[in-house]
This record gives sequence, C-alpha cells and structure tokens, in this order.
Amino acid sequence: MTETSPAVALAATLLALALLVAPGWLLLHLVRIRGLLAAALAPACSTAVLGCGAILAQLAGVRWSLVAALGAAAAGAVLALVVRRFTSQAPESPRASAADVALIGAGLLLAVVPALLSTGSLDAYLQRWDAVFHLAALRFIEDSGSASSLTLGALSYGDGGAALYPAGWHALGSLLPGSPTAALTIGASVTAALPWVLGCAVLAAELTRVRARPFLGAGVAGVAGLLAGLVTAAPMSLWIGWGHVPNAAGLAMLPGALALGLRLVRAGSGRPAGVIALLVALLGMGLAHPNTVLAAGALLLPALAGAVLRAIRAPASASGRTRAALAPGLAVVVVVGVLAAFLLSPVAAAVTGYASSEIEPVGTAALDAVTGWYRLWPSWAGVAVAVLALIGVALALRQGRRMPAAVLLVAWLLYIDAATGGHLQISRLWYTSPARLSVVVTAVVVPLAAGTLVAAGARWRDRFGTVAAALGATVLLLAITVPSVAARTPRTANVFDDSPGNPPQFVTSGELEMIETLPDLLDGALLGSPFSGAASAYGLAGVPVTFPVAGQVWSSDQRLVMENLDQLEAGQLSSEVCEALDRLDIRYLYQDTEPYQADNRYEPLDRMSPAGATVVAEADTARVLDLPTCRDQT
Repeated sequence: MTETSPAVALAATLLALALLVAPGWLLLHLVRIRGLLAAALAPACSTAVLGCGAILAQLAGVRWSLVAALGAAAAGAVLALVVRRFTSQAPESPRASAADVALIGAGLLLAVVPALLSTGSLDAYLQRWDAVFHLAALRFIEDSGSASSLTLGALSYGDGGAALYPAGWHALGSLLPGSPTAALTIGASVTAALPWVLGCAVLAAELTRVRARPFLGAGVAGVAGLLAGLVTAAPMSLWIGWGHVPNAAGLAMLPGALALGLRLVRAGSGRPAGVIALLVALLGMGLAHPNTVLAAGALLLPALAGAVLRAIRAPASASGRTRAALAPGLAVVVVVGVLAAFLLSPVAAAVTGYASSEIEPVGTAALDAVTGWYRLWPSWAGVAVAVLALIGVALALRQGRRMPAAVLLVAWLLYIDAATGGHLQISRLWYTSPARLSVVVTAVVVPLAAGTLVAAGARWRDRFGTVAAALGATVLLLAITVPSVAARTPRTANVFDDSPGNPPQFVTSGELEMIETLPDLLDGALLGSPFSGAASAYGLAGVPVTFPVAGQVWSSDQRLVMENLDQLEAGQLSSEVCEALDRLDIRYLYQDTEPYQADNRYEPLDRMSPAGATVVAEADTARVLDLPTCRDQT
C-alpha cells in the first residue's frame, strides 16, 4: 500500500489535536472554565461541537469538510458567549505545577509511543472487524459528504437507507489527511490517549483530596497522568485490541466528566457554568458512544445519592432540606430513568443482545476486578496499580470519606456482572463486555493509586530524605513501566500482523497490494464475505462492495442473490436474479480460502466455483473473479 509520508502524518496528528482540543477549549474558556479542568473537558466538548456541526451540515445540505467544522466551532463559540452573559462563576480547576505537567506529558507519550512503534507503520492494517466498519465509515463520509449521526448507520443496511449511528468520532477522523489506515490510527490514538491522561489527572485531584505536600514537585494530578499512560486496561488497548475506536474515545473522556460531576455535587460554587459544561461534555461523549454517558451516570450515582441523604439529614427546616435535596434528587431520577430507558428501549436491542464470550465464576471475576487482572490486556502493571488503589480506598475510609469506595464498588459490580455473563443485567448497556468495563474500573483505580503514591512518597521523603524517596520512586516507576510495555508491545504487533499464515486475518500483505490495484481493474461491485478482504476493498480503496461491513441487514436484492448462489455457480440465472445483480451492480466475486472467521451465511461465497468466471487478480489466499453477466447467457 501507499505509505503516508512523515510530513502528512505530522500534519494529520497536529490537525487531530487541534480538532480535539481547540473548539472545546474555546467554548470552556468563554464560560470561564480554565486550567487543567478545561484541558480535560475540551475533547468531549469538541466532539459535541463537531458531532452537532456534522448533523446540522447534513440537514442544511452542506458537505462535511474542514470549513464546515470551523463553522461549527464558530457557532459553538457564539453560544458560549450567550451563556457567559448569564453566568458569573465557574468550577475551580485543580492546580498543576510544572512537574505535574511534565509527568502528564510523560504519561501521554507512554500511552501512545510504544503502541505506535509496535504497529510497524501508521499505514498498518488492524485485523479486527470493528476496525473494518470504521474504515468503511470514513470512506462512506468521503463518498456521501455526510458525517451526521442521522445517516452513518446506513452502512449497516443493505438498502442504504439513512439510520442512526453515533458519528462524533468519525466527524473528526474523516477530516484527517493520509491513507485510510493512517487516519484511523492517528485519529484513534489521539482521541483515546489525550483525554484519558488529562481526565485521570483531574479526577485524581477531585477523588483523592490528598493533603500531603507535593512529592518532588509533583502532586496527585501529575502522578495520575503518568499512571494513566502505563496501565494496560486503557482506551488505547481497547481500540487496538478490539477495534472499538469510538467507544475507546468516549471512555477516554469519562474521567474528566466524572471529575466535573463530582465537583458540582460536592461544591455549590460555579454550578450554572459547570452544569452547562458537563451537559455539553456528556453530549460529546454520547455522540462518540452512548454507553460512555451511561458509565458516567452510573459512577456518579453514589455521589448524587449521598448528596440527597446529606440534605435530608441536615439540621434545617423541612422546606430547606427539600430545596437542598431537590437538585441531586432530580439528577438521581434522571440518571436512573435514562439507564432504565436504554435497557428497555428497542434502540438498545443491538447492544443488550450481546453475550459475553468468556464467562467466569463469580469468585474468579471478583478476584480479577479487585486485583486488577482485567479482561482487557491483563498485566502485572495493572495489578500494581489496583493494589495501590485499594490502599487509597483504605486511606479515604480512615479520613471518613466513603465516596471513593462507593464509586469503585459500582465499577467493580459492572465488571463482575459482565465477566460472569450478565446475570444481573446491569452490564448489558456495555455489550456485557468485560473488556470495555475494564476501562471503567481503571478510570477509578488510577486516581486512587496516584493518591496512595503521593501520600506514601511524602511520608518516605519526610522519614528518609529526598534522595532516598527519589530512588524509591524511580524503582517503582520502572517496576510498573517494564511489565506495561512488555504486555502491550507483542499484543499490538500481533493484531497488526499482515504476513500470510497468521490467522485470524482479514487481509494479508499480498492482499493489501492487490486491493490497491482493484480500482483500475474493476468497473462494478464486488460480491464477497465481509469477513474477507472484500469489505476492506471499500474502506481502503473505495471499490463498491455488496457487503461492506459484517452484521449488515440484507436488502431484498441481497437476500435474493444470496439465496440463489447455486444459479450463479451453475451460470443459469433467472430473470429475477439477473435484475437483482444489475441493481446491485455485482460484476465480481472476492474469494478467500482463509477468512477472518466462519459464517454460514457467507461461507458459500468462498467455496463456490462460478461457471465461466475468470480470475482478475489474486494474492496469497484470495482472488477476484470476473463473473459472467446475464447477457452472456443469451
């Protein structure tokens, strides 16, 4: 495949950072939210701006482009100016020293660099079927000019009718230059790493409330940012290991939104601006992936319930207690109502119908959750951070603060339910996926572990001196860094491996080269299994494909063709099948003797030998056949 040049890769990275940060940062700055809190919330708010802008552009008949994105950012700034006139205060942002900023930067590099180096190239192909969908989605946006959440779901329907699908991430990813695979890799890495590291930093300051003096100039925010880049059960691992790109981006925004939510529940100052900022951030998370909003709501429930109880128990008049409990009580009702509505709605059926593929006993799942041996790329680095978090919970309980324990317990329950098959039904909105919920648990664990390290470091320094404390910190850092990199590097290399003979693979290196030549060889659509390289031919090269994604709802024409493959193989086509082939513009058949996975619906496509077909191209285990047309029968 054509390689993305270093200059284009740098331009794509800078543009991704600008699109992810600038619109949201401007909006937050205008409503007086500054500092580390604004930095952590900016990605979610930017996603809201871009996602809503893409919807408005589609409704107005305007093609989605960088110009349209800039227009959306300008409109967001205007709305922020209006809000500014009605608000005077904003939530206070945690302070970050120069050492904190350095550690946060180091955490960001540790999250991204080892992973990108392990891919082998920015143009490397991720062998995961969710990645195939997102590549196809980026191509669909390029072809249709629409990045709207109202239309992107058309990919999943054979008739091409507009359908809902959260397109907040795709609105950003579609604007990046370079090859489709490079745009996916750069866009996914930036959106999964930056908000995650910044969000964990700001959540640590809110959740732990460490009273110790900064250790070697760094406080809890900096240490949390560093740990966020070292844990393996993180958004970067989710998009690389499973291909869940938008879900990884949305979950990366979770810690920042949770930090602001906890601050608003705890402190009354700055609530108008803070509530608006939180709603915009949640909108952005929802446009990336709705289950990330639900995760934020679930983790905020203990704080909201606690606020209601404190208001009821407060020594005040009955009317005063009612007013104090009204806001958090209403929030509890809204959160529970939204969770219930999603569980019961037909819209959630595609999510709640999933079942966990690897079911564990309750005891094993609970032990994994508590000790940090999560389903998402378990490592000893995760165990170390989880143990530190348990100590942090114990310290908080000694101080009379039960909130950290309550939030962690909610995360544990969600994970355990998913790992045991979803018997309690509370993890269904996360696809009953322990991998996705591993990130939710880690979002709570990292800040608590950072609080433990800062408190222990300060005590160690006071007792043994700064030099001994620095040496101890270095040893501990290496003890976490080495197993982290050792766990992520081979796994990343494995899922990006395109050398023949290493299944499961959608495409091999030879197939990728063949697919690149197909636009010059073909003048019609490809018929082929979505678990072969056929689907990738659309996302990578723009070749028309009958089944561009797996799990597609067949149209009547597609069903007619698939139910009469025997006619295609025999070269004796009925008029009805001929007409369906013409409407679908099917002229070629893509076959692969080693598809990514077996599927009874598509398996005949790889086995059949159509009469009169000729080979157009072939590579490794795949080939493309030119099918006889109906006119050839006469």
